[in-house]
Amino acid sequence: LAEKGGIRGFYSGWWPGLAGKIPSYALTWTIFQQLKRAHRKVTDRPPLDLENSIMGALASATSVSIMIPMDTIKTRLVTQSSMSAAAGIVPYTGIVDCATRIIREEGIGAFYRGLPPRLVSVVPMIAIQFGVYEFMRNFMQQRSLDQRRQQMLKQKIEMEAMMGSGVDNVEPFPANSQQALQNAFYDRKESKRRRK
Repeated sequence: LAEKGGIRGFYSGWWPGLAGKIPSYALTWTIFQQLKRAHRKVTDRPPLDLENSIMGALASATSVSIMIPMDTIKTRLVTQSSMSAAAGIVPYTGIVDCATRIIREEGIGAFYRGLPPRLVSVVPMIAIQFGVYEFMRNFMQQRSLDQRRQQMLKQKIEMEAMMGSGVDNVEPFPANSQQALQNAFYDRKESKRRRK
């Protein structure tokens, strides 16, 4: 590849690859979020892990079915070589040329010949990806919430211990405020200084 095309040979399919992958992932993500929103409206609860995987599968199947023509073009451009020219086949010059020639020479159906194997390879992968992603996101959010609750409980216990030791003019401790705890320490120091 390097001998025939040089460094550029390694990047021959980068533009059709980007043009196909970025919209495909964006579309899959958008469809998945819309499915989640619809699920929430119908069931009035967050989706289960299995339901996230099923919605991921539906989102990816829809996205693949919409984007398969671009994937076909990308594959044709990447796999064409100087051997094609040697065999008398005129190579494609770009995305537009490839698309128009496929339609003219083979018909619209040629874009969808690779759809079944594409669905088989992509849909299970994306279903697992979204299922694991949502599970880990919920797990991390719950862990963060638990840590915050533990910190608030610790602050409340410290505050109650200080109030029980005779600190004057300390207001009840708001659970989510570290400022109140700092003020209480300051008031305690001031109280001790005055007694001396």
